[in-house]
Amino acid sequence: MKNLTPQTIKILILKFAGTFGSSMLSFAIGLYILHRTGSALSMGVTLVTGPVVSLLLTPFVGYVVDTMNHRRIMLSAQVVTSVVLVAFGLVFRVWPAQYYAELIALIIVLQVTDNFLSTTLTASLVQLFEGSELQRVNSLNQSITSLAAFLAPLIGAWLYTLVAIDTFAYVEVLFELTALVAILLLKFRLVTQPATPQPRESVLNNFKTGFAYVKNQKLILTIMISSAAVNFLFAAMNVGLPYLLIQTLKLSNQQYGLVDSGFAVGMFSGGILLAAITIRTHPIRFSYFNLFLLGAMFTTTGVPALFSWPSWLSTAFFWLQSMLNGILMVLINTPANTFKQQIIPQNLQGRVFSLDLTISTMLAPIGTLVFGALFDHFAAPLLFGIAGSGLLLLTLVVTTVISRQHLLDRPENQVPKAGQN
Repeated sequence: MKNLTPQTIKILILKFAGTFGSSMLSFAIGLYILHRTGSALSMGVTLVTGPVVSLLLTPFVGYVVDTMNHRRIMLSAQVVTSVVLVAFGLVFRVWPAQYYAELIALIIVLQVTDNFLSTTLTASLVQLFEGSELQRVNSLNQSITSLAAFLAPLIGAWLYTLVAIDTFAYVEVLFELTALVAILLLKFRLVTQPATPQPRESVLNNFKTGFAYVKNQKLILTIMISSAAVNFLFAAMNVGLPYLLIQTLKLSNQQYGLVDSGFAVGMFSGGILLAAITIRTHPIRFSYFNLFLLGAMFTTTGVPALFSWPSWLSTAFFWLQSMLNGILMVLINTPANTFKQQIIPQNLQGRVFSLDLTISTMLAPIGTLVFGALFDHFAAPLLFGIAGSGLLLLTLVVTTVISRQHLLDRPENQVPKAGQN
């Protein structure tokens, strides 16, 4: 953690403030709706709202990010977020009975501004950092995000007992303003503009251009499709692990919470580890090697259910596995994301990253439904074994395709050296 540049510190403050504040508010909203309605369906609507909004926004986010000033987009997103949070607090005080509609409206607006902010920030990192520093910043970003996500529900639960939900909105404003100040202080490198002004595309044509780039860039397309498949299979862990721990092994809520914390600890540790090392091979090869390890570990998830282990041993096993899963997720995602930031042309990054997010995550809800139904009818060790084997098979197929088509050897897929961005 030594020798952090002022630019890196500003980015880390921005990421921590944004993630911690929004995660704490999301936690409070979920808890509030659950307590007020007592309905899992009402809670489910709030969880589905965000992904649906993201899907609808995909063409527009990419268009705005690729055609407008990045700093201005991020500042606008922060200002709109802050104003809407204050407005929510005031409206909630006047019409508390309409809380559900007010919260849904708040979730929609926050999802919109977050999509613009996160996509713009991802597309801006290559303007803010160069070469190996970009890899290091992405790694530290992952660590600071994991730390914020870990702390948010703990502090949020404590704060929830002390203040009303509208006060949470005002607390979130403080974090948004902190992020806004960090954005103001960032130093963007000037992007060279073409000598001849380019004609302005429509939103649809702009999106088509990004889609055509992804379609022609075989390696990027392969990564996106495999990411969607990974998220589908990883839904088995998201759905099955709580079921296995609580229903099958009868672990306590405290033990389950401890196991859950292992993933955040692993992601934090993985970010620190990745920031300290230099990847000597192609980052995509490095990512898929770690995906293979994740698949192998996945197959062992149901092992404690096959034996009569004491609860403390099961808890220790799953905490260690969750921590290792967290580390591997960082070693999989961060090098691949850094690689994409380095090779995708800056004028296409907004629409490509927006499309990437949509494609990569679109199968996750389907996986949740499928594995949710399967865990009600089949033994957990069997399903974890199948999902893990699926990850192993997917990794072998993808790496074989990449190898046979020599995708990593193509000039457009070579990682630029420092100073070449």
